Amino acid sequence: MLLEVLKDKFENIVCFDTEFRGNMKELGQLNEVVCFVFKELKTGKITKTYGPDLNKLPYPNDRRTLWIAHNAGAETHSMLSLKLGRPLFIWDTMIEDKKLYFGRVKGHSMLKAANRYGIETISEDLKKYYVDLILSKKDYSKEELERILNYCLSDVLTLEKLFLKQLDDIEKLKSKAGPNDIISQAIFSGDAMAATAQVEFNGIPTNNGLLNKIRDNYPAIREEIIDDINSRIDVYDDSYTLKKDKFYKLIERIGLLPRWPLTPTGRLKEDEDTIFRFAQENKDVNDLYLAKEFIDSQKLKGFVVGPDGRARTPLHMYGLKTGRTNHSTALYPFACAKPLRNIIRADDDKILIYFDYKNQEIAIAAYFSKDPNLMAAVESGDPYVKTAQFNKTLPIGATKKSHPEIRNQYKTALLACLYGQGIKNMSARLNLSIDAGTTLHAIIKKTFSKYFEWIQGIVSKSLVHGYMSGKFGFRYWIEPGGVINPRTIYNYPIQTNGSEMLRLAAIKICDVGIECNALIHDGLLVHVPRKKFRKQFIKVKKIMEDASRKVLNNDKSTKYICNVDWQFIRTGMIQDPSEQEKWNRILEIINKHTELKKTNTWGENTQVKNCPGTRPITSHPYSITINTTYIDNDTL
Repeated sequence: MLLEVLKDKFENIVCFDTEFRGNMKELGQLNEVVCFVFKELKTGKITKTYGPDLNKLPYPNDRRTLWIAHNAGAETHSMLSLKLGRPLFIWDTMIEDKKLYFGRVKGHSMLKAANRYGIETISEDLKKYYVDLILSKKDYSKEELERILNYCLSDVLTLEKLFLKQLDDIEKLKSKAGPNDIISQAIFSGDAMAATAQVEFNGIPTNNGLLNKIRDNYPAIREEIIDDINSRIDVYDDSYTLKKDKFYKLIERIGLLPRWPLTPTGRLKEDEDTIFRFAQENKDVNDLYLAKEFIDSQKLKGFVVGPDGRARTPLHMYGLKTGRTNHSTALYPFACAKPLRNIIRADDDKILIYFDYKNQEIAIAAYFSKDPNLMAAVESGDPYVKTAQFNKTLPIGATKKSHPEIRNQYKTALLACLYGQGIKNMSARLNLSIDAGTTLHAIIKKTFSKYFEWIQGIVSKSLVHGYMSGKFGFRYWIEPGGVINPRTIYNYPIQTNGSEMLRLAAIKICDVGIECNALIHDGLLVHVPRKKFRKQFIKVKKIMEDASRKVLNNDKSTKYICNVDWQFIRTGMIQDPSEQEKWNRILEIINKHTELKKTNTWGENTQVKNCPGTRPITSHPYSITINTTYIDNDTL
C-alpha cells in the first residue's frame, strides 16, 4: 500500500548514490564528487553521471520527485558541493532502519540492513577496495571509472531492494497508522538529515590566524599554566600528567578525602564532572579545574578547519538513543575547552548569533505532563528559583544573582529527580548527607507529583510495548530480555522531543536560506549579514518558537511555547567570568611568546561569501504534497 501511495504522490521515485573524495572528519574537506548513479523505480531507468554531467540532475528537485538514499547526509553533501541544492523530498532508509530496529540490532549500514532482509550484497572487503580506489587518486583510467560506476550502481540496486523490503516491514509494524502519517514522518526525518548536512557543509567561521597562533604556542601555554598551578598546589609532573599520588595528597590536605568518589578500582575519580562539583566549594580544586580543561584539550583537536577556512565535523544526527546528534567530542568546537570557543568569530560583514531554548527540557516535562506547578515554574522564567520558592527556601523576589548557591542546589536536585537519578547519587552531587538528600528528593517529588505520575506511566508503557518513541516517530527499542537503565526511559521523552524541536527549527532555517553553522544540543548557531541582521534575527527567533509550539501542543486549545535566548558573536563568545579569565591568560601567554599586540587582530578569517545549496525562500514544502502536521501517533 505504501508504495502505491508514494507512486500516486510523486512522478519520480529515485534511488541514488554518489561516490566522492574528501575527508570531512579529519581534514574538514567538502565532497569532491566522482559520480552519481540514479534508478527511477517506476520506469526502471538507470542513469550514470560523471564529469561535466555532474552539474545537472536527471530528475527535477521539486515536489514531483522523491529521492531515496541510505544516509541522506552523504548524498546531500555531494549535491551541495555541486551547487544542486538540498533534496526537497528525501527518504533515508538508514533512519527508517533505526526506527525499525534501533536497540534490537547492532549497525545500520546499508550492507547490514540489507543482509537482515536476506538481500545479497557485495562483501565488506570488496566495498573497502572500491573506497580505497576512489580515494587513492584524482584521475581514473576508463576501466577504473567503469568499475567505480558499476560499484555505485550495485549500491543503488541494493538500496532499491532494501527500500521495498522496508516498506513492507513498516506496514506490518504500523498497521494502524495511515500511509500519509508514515510518509510525513519519514520525509521529516530525511529532511532533518539533509538539513544537518547543510549545517555541516556551511561549517563554523573561525579566527584562523588566532587559532594558528594558539596551536603554534600550545606547548608554551601548557607549560606556563602547569607551572602556575604547580606553584600553588603541585599536582602535575614534567610530562604534563596529573600525578595520582600528588592529586591524592591535595584532596587529603584540603579535607575532601572522605567525600571524594572513587573509581571501581578504588582510586580517586579525576573526571571533569567530579572535579567541577567540588570546584564549587574549594578554591584549590577550582584552580585545578580551570587549568585542567586546557591542559587536557589535546592540542585543540576541537577545530578541524577545512580548505575553505571553516571548522566542521560530522554531526551524526539520530546518532544517540534519543535521536540527538552524536558528534565527536574531540573534533567539535562546541565540545572543546570552553575558553577556546572565543576562536569562533563572524566574518567581517556578518554577525554570528547563538540561539538556544530556555529551560527546554523542563518545559517539555511540564507541558507534556500538564503538571500545574512545573508549568508555573517554567513560566516564572527561572524554574529553579521558583521550585525553591514553592518550598519557602527562597523569598519572593529572589534571583539567580541574589541566591546562586541555593538556586544551583535546586537546579541539580530538580534535574536529577526528573531523570530518575537515585537519592545516593543526587546527594553525592550536591555534597549532602543521605538524610538531607532524601528530604530534598521527597520535597521535589511532592511539589511536582503530577509529573512523576505521568513519567511513571511512560516508563510502564514503554516496558510493555517494548520501545520508547518521540513525537514524530523516532523509536528506540528495548531488546526482549535485555537490561535497560530505568533512567534511560525517564530521560527519553524529554531528550527525544527536545531533539525533534531542534530538527524542526534547523529544517526551516535552512529552508528560508539563512546560514546555519552548528547544532548544539538545544541550540544552534547562525551567521547573518550585518545589513540584514535585524530581519533575520527576528525570523530565526520566530522559527525556533514556532518549532517549540509544534512539539509542545497537541491541539489548538493550548498555546505552550519554549522561549529562546540568544548571544551575539562578533569577535568571540561571551564567557562566564572564570572561563574568560582562562582565555585572557591564554592571550597573555601568546603575547609573551610573540611580538603581537594585545588585540583581536591575530589573523583574518578565510571567508565564505555564500552558502551553496540553501533553498530560496518558499512556502514550507510539506504543505504541498503530504500531510504537514508530522503526526505523533507513536507518542505513548
